[in-house]
Amino acid sequence: MSKDLESFDTTTTYRTVSKDYAVAAEEFWGFISDETIAHLDLRAGLRVLDLCCGPGPMTLRLAERVGSGGCVEAVDVLEEMRTLTRERAAQRGFAHVIVREGDIDALPEGDASFDIVNCSLGLYFARDMARSLASFWSYVRPGGTLAVTTIGPRLFDPVRPVFFEACEAELPGVGTYLPWTRTDDPDVVLSLFEQAGIPGAVVSTDRRAIRLASPQAWWPIVHGSGLRQLQEELGEAAGDRVRRRCEAWIEQNGVTGINVETLRLIATKPR
Repeated sequence: MSKDLESFDTTTTYRTVSKDYAVAAEEFWGFISDETIAHLDLRAGLRVLDLCCGPGPMTLRLAERVGSGGCVEAVDVLEEMRTLTRERAAQRGFAHVIVREGDIDALPEGDASFDIVNCSLGLYFARDMARSLASFWSYVRPGGTLAVTTIGPRLFDPVRPVFFEACEAELPGVGTYLPWTRTDDPDVVLSLFEQAGIPGAVVSTDRRAIRLASPQAWWPIVHGSGLRQLQEELGEAAGDRVRRRCEAWIEQNGVTGINVETLRLIATKPR
C-alpha cells in the first residue's frame, strides 16, 4: 500500500465526515479516549492541550476531570470540528474549554506551560511527524506528560479486507492510501519520538473487539471514519453495492465484532 500522504484528501474527507464522526466518536471511537484517560494522571486544576481534537471526544473527558479550576485548550485545523467541539462543550457547561484553530504542521513554539499535551488519532496527518512531535513537546512543562495515540495494523478486521476488495472490484485502484498506516508499527513511532528528541517514551498496545449490533452497523463506521474517502470516490451506486456486499459477508460469516487496535506512547518531560 502506498504511503504518500498527498494522495489522501484529509481536509475534504474530514470536513465531509465531521458530523458522522461526532456520532462515531461517542458510539465507536469514545473508548479510545477512555483508555487514554486511564493512562494519564489527571487531577483537578491541571492545564491540558488537546491537539487534533476533532469533534471533542477527548476534550470533553479531559474537561470533566480537570474541572472548572483547570483548563483544556482544544486545537483543530478544521472549522467544522472546532464548531462541534465548542457546541458540545457549551452543552456540558464547560466554560474552561477553549477551542482554537491550529495546524500540527505549523504550530508556533510552545511555552512549556501545559501539564498534559494529548494528540489522539492525529499524528499520522502531519507531513513531518518528527518535527510535529518536537513542537508538541515544546508545550509540555517540566514534569508534564505527552500522550500520543495512533492506530494499529489490524483496524476493522475482519471486515476491512472485504471492504477493500469490494471497493477495488468496483473501481480498480481506488483508495490506495490510508494515513494511519504511517504509524501502525510501534517501532516506527518510537523512532519518531527519538528523532524529535523526546526521551523515555513508553509504548503500549490495546486490542479489543467492538461489537457489531448487526451487519448494517458496519456502514456507519465507514461514514464516521477515514474510510469515508473511499466511499466518496466510488459514488452513490457503487458505494451502495459495496455496502450490500459487506453486509452480506458479515451476515454469512456470523461476524458480531470488529477489531480495533491502538498504539499509545506516553513520555514525561524531565524536571
